[in-house]
Amino acid sequence: MANHPPPYPPPPPPAGPPYGNDWRYQRRILKQQARMQRDMIRAQRDAFRYQMRAGRRSSILGPLLMITIGIIFLLIQTGKISARYFWDWYGHWWPMLLVIAGIIVLLEWAIDQYFHSEDTVPRRRSLGGGVFFLLLAFGLVGIFASGFRNHRDFFGHAMNIDEDNFDEFWGDKHESEQALAQALPAGSSILIDNPRGDISVTGTSDDNQVHITVHKEVFTRSDSDADKKAQQLSPKVSTEGSTLSISVPPLDGGRADLTVTIPPTASTTVSANRGDIHVSAVKAPVNVTANHGDINIAAITGPVVSHINNGGSSFSAHSVTGPVSVQGHARDLSFSDINGTVTAEGEFFGSTHIERVRDNLRFHTSRTDFRLARLDGEAEISPNADLSADQVQGPLTLATRNRNITLDRVSGDISVTNRNGAIDLTSAPPLGNITVENRNGSVNLTMPEQAGFVLQADTTNGNAENDFGLNVEGGDSNRRTMNGTIGKGGPLVRITTSQGDVALKRASVLPIPPAPPPPPAPISIRGNDGSSVVIGKEGVNIKGADGSAVIVDKNGVNIRANPDGSSVYSHNGTKLTTNPDGSLIYVGPDGMHYTRNADNSKIYIGRDGARITISADGTKTSIGPNGKPLSDAEIDKRLAQAERDADRAAAAREAVRNK
Repeated sequence: MANHPPPYPPPPPPAGPPYGNDWRYQRRILKQQARMQRDMIRAQRDAFRYQMRAGRRSSILGPLLMITIGIIFLLIQTGKISARYFWDWYGHWWPMLLVIAGIIVLLEWAIDQYFHSEDTVPRRRSLGGGVFFLLLAFGLVGIFASGFRNHRDFFGHAMNIDEDNFDEFWGDKHESEQALAQALPAGSSILIDNPRGDISVTGTSDDNQVHITVHKEVFTRSDSDADKKAQQLSPKVSTEGSTLSISVPPLDGGRADLTVTIPPTASTTVSANRGDIHVSAVKAPVNVTANHGDINIAAITGPVVSHINNGGSSFSAHSVTGPVSVQGHARDLSFSDINGTVTAEGEFFGSTHIERVRDNLRFHTSRTDFRLARLDGEAEISPNADLSADQVQGPLTLATRNRNITLDRVSGDISVTNRNGAIDLTSAPPLGNITVENRNGSVNLTMPEQAGFVLQADTTNGNAENDFGLNVEGGDSNRRTMNGTIGKGGPLVRITTSQGDVALKRASVLPIPPAPPPPPAPISIRGNDGSSVVIGKEGVNIKGADGSAVIVDKNGVNIRANPDGSSVYSHNGTKLTTNPDGSLIYVGPDGMHYTRNADNSKIYIGRDGARITISADGTKTSIGPNGKPLSDAEIDKRLAQAERDADRAAAAREAVRNK
């Protein structure tokens, strides 16, 4: 520089990029570029979101759910729907909520595909978290409602899973049979207890012995283990005082069905934890308890006391001479031809059907208290909102709610209290005092055309009319009254209701006939050699000196018994032949043939042409209706049904012989 005079020339630029090798500056530039790229990506993402949101539509399912829920709770709050029975109904049908929700969403998708398939912005429906939460909540409520409906069996009722049968999922089914006999001293009672399995008791033993047949089912993977468990399922028979006890020990993965034949005059107590109970043809007191199973009582002469403890089980009693009582909680009840009092007390969630009760009837639940003196017709108490009865001898007392009531041809004193339902009552001679109190429902009362009575009737927010020419007062107010004396007067008829009409009608009503007189004593002719002829209301019974017998029942039953112990029973196409060696031949009304020989070999011919042969050593051969062999399960099913049909025929035969 010193060799050049000023001014000096500028220095040369540095080598490299425009700004040289400044790495800090380069890093700053790269960061700015990365930030700009990230901002651009975010802008693109937000634009895509805005585009998708523009095409998203909310589902109508949410508003429909809210409207439906609001309407239901409004109806419950105003008393138009019973809360208890709504939840009982919902516990049964709640899966339909999911089905309907799915149908609505599917229809919305189909509509969008049909009308908006060419849109540049695709449409899509969104349920939203609130709707999803509502569906989940109502699904859980449905599960719990179903559980309470089945007596808190939340999952086991639907899947048949419980602590007793869980082993069934881990083992194969092994079946076996066992037969026992035990002498029963005169005047002894019988106690039967089975923790898991059905119990069938018939009073058809004529040799003063108790005959026990056990059908065992064991679930295990090993044959040796199955034999061991089958031995453990053998009933224990013991005698303590005047009581003969038959008990089956509890066993995981095992089940024993008992068929017990007892002398008809032995009083019987039966208890089953998980299984059905059938008792028939017993002429002594019967006491039964079923915790998880049905109860069936038939042809009993003596008092019947029953306890049933499962909301999904049913109880039935038919042809009983003596009082019948059932307590607990169950689904359906059925009574018919009861010559004694009937008492049902507890909670019953299904239908109750009653026919021909010759003495007092009482039906009591938390919702309904129904009492009457005699029922010549039938009564039906449905699980929804209907209660009906016809041909009733009073006094009748009914207190209930949320029901439509129909009472036809009721004589004597009548008292009916109801709310949130209509009452339709027809009174039959002889008349008694009638009191009807209703809220939120109409009252229609039909009286015999020649009846005399004193009427006091009023309604609020309803109309009033009558066929007897009485004046209706209160034309300018919301209350209508009808008062007066009809004919020569007589019993007091008082009707009160609100939010409903009152109608008093006149009609020709037949009186309730008196109770039929007791049947005459049978005609009996007896010879010195032990022979006899008895003619009674049940039919004709002829016994020979050699032990033979011929019985012709009023219902067409024909029984021929021979001195060697063989017999032939026939009725309505059913024929059962038993031989002295214990073999039998059964022919069903549908043409099915079943033969069981003394060596336990069996021959089955079904109505569809299926044929099964089991030899004495247990070898099975079968041909199905299609010409192919049947499976072991199908063979067992058909043979078990044939055995049950033959047992029922034998029970019916012995019931006739013991009358």
